[in-house]
Amino acid sequence: MIIREVCLLAHQIEAIKEFYGTRLELELVEDDTTFVSFRVGDSVLSFKKAPEKEKPYYHVAFTIPTNTLADAKTWAHDRNLTLLSKDGQDEFYFPYWDATAFYFYDPNGNLMEFIAHHSLDNAVNEAFEAKHLLCISEIGLPVDDVPETMSTLNGHYHLEPFAGDGKKFSPTGDAEGMFIVIDKQMPWFPDGRMPGIFATKVKVETGQPGSLHLQDGLYTIKSI
Repeated sequence: MIIREVCLLAHQIEAIKEFYGTRLELELVEDDTTFVSFRVGDSVLSFKKAPEKEKPYYHVAFTIPTNTLADAKTWAHDRNLTLLSKDGQDEFYFPYWDATAFYFYDPNGNLMEFIAHHSLDNAVNEAFEAKHLLCISEIGLPVDDVPETMSTLNGHYHLEPFAGDGKKFSPTGDAEGMFIVIDKQMPWFPDGRMPGIFATKVKVETGQPGSLHLQDGLYTIKSI
């Protein structure tokens, strides 16, 4: 699955512009007072102004080349990103996924991740920079019922579980792109924070065109 665009809510649009556009050096695609979007390699990450008093937060991952994790960490530190740590570590290898990742927050409290999938043939021979943020590889979808959501995604788009127990946690898709379907009562890794359910729009390529609404209409997925 390829994630082409993710549109989220943000309560601090100006802070988002500075963070992604200036600190992370992403190309600005669209910009006005209530909406901003950035190019992340083959994907677009967009933010719309949240309703007053609402402070939404999400989980999003960016794919980086398989051999650039150490270089990407240095790049992140140079931009004053504070990496999240757990048990004395600030990078995490996931054996089943054959992937290594690190995490940080953006100004709106979104749990952001850089992940290197070692099964992908995307190694580079140059210093890490913003252009090596290759795409959006994950978008979190906290839900009331993981098995029901999985059944719906499979029925519409023929998507299969990538990992997880299928009951409380079920990443769905493949190394190129996946929905992180998680029970709303299961904390995120590695910060242990409980997920929030907020309006999310996603455009993907699955080979199965069509639109789908999940979680009482808060999640809109369009496959092209």
